[in-house]
Amino acid sequence: MECQYTSCSVTCHRCGHAWTYRVSRLSSLSRTRKPVRIGCPRCYAKMALLAEAAR
Repeated sequence: MECQYTSCSVTCHRCGHAWTYRVSRLSSLSRTRKPVRIGCPRCYAKMALLAEAAR
């Protein structure tokens, strides 16, 4: 099975830190019912990763 890697640009809602997050299997991200939650590397706030932000 082949893995698809893509990058998502993410901006933290708390501290405003912007970074690029690498995601594997973008197709599974768009199929899942629950949002994928990631943490900000600066302030550790949890946020939802959106499939629309992927490029």
